[in-house]
Amino acid sequence: MTDQTLPSITARLRAVKVPIRVRRIVLHSVELPLVTRFRTAYGTTVKKRSILVRLEDEEGVVGWGEVPGAEVPTYAPDTHDSSWYALTALLAPRVTGRTFEGPADLAGAWADLKGYHWPMHALECAAWAVASHKLGRTLSQLWGGVRQRVPVGESFGIEDSVDELLREVDRRLSEGYCRIKLKVAPGWDVEVARAVAARFPGVPLSVDGNCGYPGLRDGPWPELDELGLLMIEQPLAAEALCDLADLQAALRTPICLDESASSPGITRAALRLGSGRIVNVKPARIGGIVASAEVHDLCRSRSVPVWCGGMLETGIGRGFNLALAALPNFTLPADMSPARIFYAEDLVEPTFDIEPDGTIAVPTVLGCGFHVQEDRIGRYTVARWSSR
Repeated sequence: MTDQTLPSITARLRAVKVPIRVRRIVLHSVELPLVTRFRTAYGTTVKKRSILVRLEDEEGVVGWGEVPGAEVPTYAPDTHDSSWYALTALLAPRVTGRTFEGPADLAGAWADLKGYHWPMHALECAAWAVASHKLGRTLSQLWGGVRQRVPVGESFGIEDSVDELLREVDRRLSEGYCRIKLKVAPGWDVEVARAVAARFPGVPLSVDGNCGYPGLRDGPWPELDELGLLMIEQPLAAEALCDLADLQAALRTPICLDESASSPGITRAALRLGSGRIVNVKPARIGGIVASAEVHDLCRSRSVPVWCGGMLETGIGRGFNLALAALPNFTLPADMSPARIFYAEDLVEPTFDIEPDGTIAVPTVLGCGFHVQEDRIGRYTVARWSSR
């Protein structure tokens, strides 16, 4: 089968038709304390605010979505507060009271707007959850998933010492994780990666710069290239596509695009330039499930592997990520840590966990993939809004 004849996941999603007349949108701003801090090149996180989107249609069917949120626009333009504004002032008013032929059609309601990818994603997800309930099919079944279990790796933040990091990596590998990803920054990179590679030989290892290196001359690229890494994720700024292309041309190690892959169009440009050889698909960053399917199809047509990254979502958001990671071209281990790694309790029950073989089961529950616990959402809610 040639690239031109590969089945289009995007076309499959657009073909899902089930009437959804949006009766009401309810938003919950929740604040969840983290069980441990998480430190990257962007800073240290000790608690997480997220926005949960509850969409109810005229038949009383409910679907949930999640805006993973951020306090400041460092990783992406969207923040918790900008997403709250977008949902209450722009997006919810455009869909409430309207009938859509299918969940993929919601995006047409905001096609003229720029930005606000995270809230658009959450609202689209809620519609997909409604469609799942009404059609009696899981998200993976609706989208064309080809695997029942997703191999997962773990992402390790910047620690106070290498010894502390090594202990944490050892603990996670004993739980079954099959890939190590290290958050790196200037001064915490080569020696750390060398230490991990030496302690855990044979385990796939990658590093993630989170745009933390100012330019081509500011990173230890030859030294990292010697380590046989699975990938070097987003070492330079998101918009530095030409510099990334120059760096990729000088390296054997694939560069993985994360922040640079901010939309299907930008991803296409980055691949055309040669800015990377792998793409991290985070559906909230890209702007939704359909947009993520477009990136999946684009990369598959160019033999570029993709994998699904996480943004500290609860089980509500993770359900969509796991279903997405079941698609054909998601061939590398996902970042899909169980919620217990970050939160004292999840907002779904039962939640999910990693199996000894290093995989997580693709959800088989209708809707977002898990049973949402509205009583827990109520306990953590700090603000609420309803469209009517």
